[in-house]
Amino acid sequence: MARKTPTLNAADRAALDDIRVFDGKRRRPLTKSETETLLQIYAIKGDFDISVDDLAPPGTILARAVRHFVPTDISLIMPIMQVVMLAAAHLTQIGAYLDVPGVGRIRPTQWNVVLASSGSSKTLAKDEIFRSFAKTEGVPPVAMMPAAGSDAQWIEGMREHNGTYWLQDEVGKYFNKVLRDALFRRMKPWLLDAYSHQQIDNILKTAEDKTVIPDPHFAFLGLGVADTWTNEIDAASMLDGYCQRFNYVLAEPRVDTDVFDHFLYFQGPKVEADRARLRKNWEALCAQPGAAGPYRLNDDVLPFLAAWWRGLRASWGNTPVPASFIRRIGFSILRYLPVLHFLLGKSRWAIDVETAELATRYAELHFQSILKIMQQYDPRTAGSVGLIVAKRQDLLSNGKPATKREIMRKLSKSQREAMDRGMINAVLAVLEKIEEMPGLVDGAASPKEKSAAIVGRRDEILARSKHNQRKRNERRTRILVNKLNVSRQPNTDDDADPTSAAASCSRGAVANGAYPPHDAANDDSSIIDDLFDFTGSVVDRSPSGQRGDTQVVRFPWSGKADPR
Repeated sequence: MARKTPTLNAADRAALDDIRVFDGKRRRPLTKSETETLLQIYAIKGDFDISVDDLAPPGTILARAVRHFVPTDISLIMPIMQVVMLAAAHLTQIGAYLDVPGVGRIRPTQWNVVLASSGSSKTLAKDEIFRSFAKTEGVPPVAMMPAAGSDAQWIEGMREHNGTYWLQDEVGKYFNKVLRDALFRRMKPWLLDAYSHQQIDNILKTAEDKTVIPDPHFAFLGLGVADTWTNEIDAASMLDGYCQRFNYVLAEPRVDTDVFDHFLYFQGPKVEADRARLRKNWEALCAQPGAAGPYRLNDDVLPFLAAWWRGLRASWGNTPVPASFIRRIGFSILRYLPVLHFLLGKSRWAIDVETAELATRYAELHFQSILKIMQQYDPRTAGSVGLIVAKRQDLLSNGKPATKREIMRKLSKSQREAMDRGMINAVLAVLEKIEEMPGLVDGAASPKEKSAAIVGRRDEILARSKHNQRKRNERRTRILVNKLNVSRQPNTDDDADPTSAAASCSRGAVANGAYPPHDAANDDSSIIDDLFDFTGSVVDRSPSGQRGDTQVVRFPWSGKADPR
């Protein structure tokens, strides 16, 4: 008689017996569905291979912000995410959107949560970026959402400050209130609707006094402590639709320095000059033509993103991220596109593959972060599942059956003694189910072929985008700074000329609504002739027409000269 395929009922207790969740009335074990999802997550190897350089292309304001934080021990992910979120908030507040035919308007309303260890200067990093970007000291560079101590206060604040930037410290505690506290109980359904800009209202008020917000929209950044996250938000809540509306980032501690290397942060004679350069770059980006959109896509962007999407299964070891996570993280790329295009100084052009490729790196950061966060709910089980998956893969690659007996034979004595056999049954059952699930790449070639294709395509894109990338990015920023300086000179005709860059920026549209196709390798050709000589040095177009001085600086990690 054939042996019956093991069910997950017994395996639930064997694999995840220690985990309990609170459903509002009692603490209970995980359901079968929750257990299967967790086991799928545990089966994925969540190596962090996204570097700071991947997220902050050289020559951009992102790289300059990173460089400002290098003399500290603060995780360099912190300034990157602070800059990204300020850009998302700014674009949201000036009405920018991405226009995708057939899909409609997509706002850049990023909802991100950044987790770091306790004492990692999360708030200080936010304060420093705000201080560097703000025109007036003590005044945030964007409009902010006021703090709320209840759901009633929150919806009233939303009515008065819809479209602003919600920055929430101690986000784990706050989420716990939204999920558990009676004073916040109405916020969960409101936020579920606000994510997709659906109407929210205060139904407990009388009809004539009801608060109605027909189009809620805002950028959200939560800052929390990674070490206590699993105590504040249980595993079932992380699998709930509310928590999955947010992208997660783990800001790992730096390995090149530690707290004992730095008594004071941001001190010394060069700090104010660095802040001034950051502020000038930010102002130039805000004043660039087309910053307020609408943003549109080059013809090759959606095919590139579709190829990246199809390659996710192969690139993640043939094990899918739970669909709820992967779908929302994948969709957030569309919200990233205008933000990153703005930060690259390319708002006047249609969004190109270079920007799209950068957006996929942020998505991969979110994938890896959520995996590592979920694995923290039961690190012992996560390690055991990873071992089972590895042994199973070894057997299959050698043409052998991946049965429980064969896997047990591959384990050492100490490994066998430490592992419950029911766990092996559970993992094998989940993995078999995964292989039978419809993939994200239906109708495509084999996983090996898909992997080779996406890697080849990515190499091609990277080779093209990295060609003189730093010079192109810095040159583009310098052009915007020069145009900003020119627009601020007395007796300028910008205000009178409706086709000028300054007037176009104030209107929030490119002149005549034209978005020409953008070639990343030649994006500045029409303007460079005006502002740069053949050496790449900045030409000061002062009233006297004399060429300005060029200061040469060197990046400490590259040794390459950079014309300022």
